[in-house]
Amino acid sequence: MGGTLLLEPSMLFARQVLRLCTLLAVGTGVCASTESSLTSVGASLPARLYSEWFARGANSGGVKIQHRSVGSVSARWALIRQTVDLAVSTAPMQPRDLAKVRRGVVQIPVLAEAIAFAYNQPGCDLKLTQKQAVQVASGMITDWEQLGCKPGAVSWVHRSDPSGITNAFTLSMQAFSSQWSLGTGTLIRWQADNALAAKGNSGVVAALQNKRGAIGYVGASMLGGGIRTAALENGSGEFIQPDGISAAAYLKGMQLDSNLAGIDHNPSVDGSYPIVTLIWVLAYRSGNGIKTEAIRDTVDVMLSRQAQSRAEQLGLIPLNDELLSKSRAVVEWIGQ
Repeated sequence: MGGTLLLEPSMLFARQVLRLCTLLAVGTGVCASTESSLTSVGASLPARLYSEWFARGANSGGVKIQHRSVGSVSARWALIRQTVDLAVSTAPMQPRDLAKVRRGVVQIPVLAEAIAFAYNQPGCDLKLTQKQAVQVASGMITDWEQLGCKPGAVSWVHRSDPSGITNAFTLSMQAFSSQWSLGTGTLIRWQADNALAAKGNSGVVAALQNKRGAIGYVGASMLGGGIRTAALENGSGEFIQPDGISAAAYLKGMQLDSNLAGIDHNPSVDGSYPIVTLIWVLAYRSGNGIKTEAIRDTVDVMLSRQAQSRAEQLGLIPLNDELLSKSRAVVEWIGQ
């Protein structure tokens, strides 16, 4: 059978952790010393998963990574200010911000997340056309009867804080209909009289649970507690629920630019849920010094089969082979 040794995912993960430890113990015999530890900040959405990944690596004798959940916008600013080694964001860095980082930035997709229209309206089996989705988010629809449900006031729940989820959501709204007039970005001036602001994905979920007649956008992995999700019309005219299968179908049609940011926000792929965002890890291209190999190997672990499988168990979307291949290819840019 030749001389190639095929390792199980758990063995691969352990080998990557061991390599981290070996690299960081140069001349000292100490693994994961204070000098060799990494700092990371990131989006709140995948924070549980990242904390688990990093803790597992440290507990296995690998590099210690001090990770804080600060939100996507704060994470990107921390990278610009050069106060961290890694940042995690649910929105890609824009060219104007990339230009602010003299050391250069390597932007690497590591996960994806579906963004749901979640609602609290008992007895309503909600299906939204793309035009209706825009009208709900814009405040044009104010009564559930306009959506084919029992009459009742609609309350629109949105993020109050700057958010990569808001950025992805508004890009999709813009792609759905020319009626969208609120622009795109991480922070939007919501003009609807029926709008309710909530901080973070957890705040949006709490607002939906506490307010009958409420509907809003939220990362699908955060949902539970009886909150329902709308079936949403995709680019092929199908009405699709947000789940791992439909989000994975979206990824098949995703087009990326040279910075590995998505450029098609309404792909026409059969069976795909139409609002999905990538989650990126951001690292410096140069100036990492003796931490270079540790940073590369940390990202390699995130892109490993075992790490991706654990993401799926927590409701996040693992990358397909094509996207993983593109991500793994640019890891080598770190340190060049």
